[in-house]
Amino acid sequence: MILAIESATPFGSVALVAGGRVVAETVLPRERQVSGTYLSAVGGLFASSGASPDDVGCVAVSAGPGSFTGLRVGMAAAKGFCFGWGVGIVPVPTLAALASRFPLEGEVVCPILDARKGEVYAALFRRGAGEPERIAPDMAITPAGLLSRLPEGKIVFCGDGVGPFGDFFRERLGERAALVREEEGLPRATAVGILGARLFLAEGASDPRSSLPSYLRPSEAERSRRAPRR
Repeated sequence: MILAIESATPFGSVALVAGGRVVAETVLPRERQVSGTYLSAVGGLFASSGASPDDVGCVAVSAGPGSFTGLRVGMAAAKGFCFGWGVGIVPVPTLAALASRFPLEGEVVCPILDARKGEVYAALFRRGAGEPERIAPDMAITPAGLLSRLPEGKIVFCGDGVGPFGDFFRERLGERAALVREEEGLPRATAVGILGARLFLAEGASDPRSSLPSYLRPSEAERSRRAPRR
């Protein structure tokens, strides 16, 4: 069994996954990415499912890109469970897990997360019979810049970036843009757990002490430190 944690957006969630099946999932209250919330939510998963920490073989965690604070808290919570239970960690690419929620064979899925400052975190995947095939790397990019990276044909946009930028893509792409709006298009711990299980079978788990989120760009604090002083 795998415990999965999704914390890359303000809409966090936790789930238990076993054998490619979702055992239980809890969606956290919006903007409640704090360690205590994850601890309580995971306790609720065990209580509702009848499972226990002894059943968990590894912890899969959304590893970014996404909210700096959310990723840090989610990774810290995942490491805490790993250390407490003596299991390994499986960092799961956030955008790949999100794309895997939309099994539209042959179509291109473009997950977009709101990166603030007029940018999105985005990647491109083409759905096949199995898990999505990555056709472009994770990137922090303006919506206009992303347009030039899109292939021909229909593009399925999902993620919390659809809210602020979906109309932009619809205006530029017309009927080529399919928008998955609201909660249906958000990252979920269930997808992190299912993709994490595949990664665990293929590559095994990592040492939680060496696992770090993928931010793609420096935080505002890091930018300030690097800025030349006058």
